[in-house]
Amino acid sequence: MKFRLIRPSAPDFLNQLDQIKPAYAASDNPEAEFADVKASVCAKEASYYMLTGKGVRLWFIGQVQDGNYHIIAMTGAGLVEAASHIIDRVSSCGYEVITYHTYRKGMRRILGKFGFEQVEQLRAFNSTTETVHQLIIEGGSNGRLFKGKQCQ
Repeated sequence: MKFRLIRPSAPDFLNQLDQIKPAYAASDNPEAEFADVKASVCAKEASYYMLTGKGVRLWFIGQVQDGNYHIIAMTGAGLVEAASHIIDRVSSCGYEVITYHTYRKGMRRILGKFGFEQVEQLRAFNSTTETVHQLIIEGGSNGRLFKGKQCQ
C-alpha cells in the first residue's frame, strides 16, 4: 500500500479534496461539514491522504484529538483491504486509539470486523444515526517518530 500525503499547496489539492465529499452525503448539513474539514486541512490541523494499492483507492482525513488518532472522513474503494494497513500505520506512529464517526450502517459493520466498538451515539436525524467507534491498539505511545518525521 502506498500512502500519499496531499498537501494544501499541491496543484491538484482542490480536485483531490472533492473526492472526500461523498463522506458527508448522509449528513444533515454536508456543505458545512465539508467546509469545516477543508478549513482544518488548509490550517494543517488535519492531514489528507490518498491510499492506493491492489484494489484500493481511498481518500481519508485524520487528525490527533485528545492523544488519539481520529479519522474524520473516508471515501473510495477497498477499505476492507486497506484497513489493516491504516491500523498498522497509526500504531507505528505510536497511537493507542483510533476513533471514527459514521452515519452509515455499512461502515459500522466494516468497523466491527476490524475490532472497532461503538462507544457513543451522538445524534439521530432523518432516519440516520451518527455514531462514534473506537479501536484500542496495544503498545502505542503517542507522538513517536516514524521514519524521521512526526506522524500526522
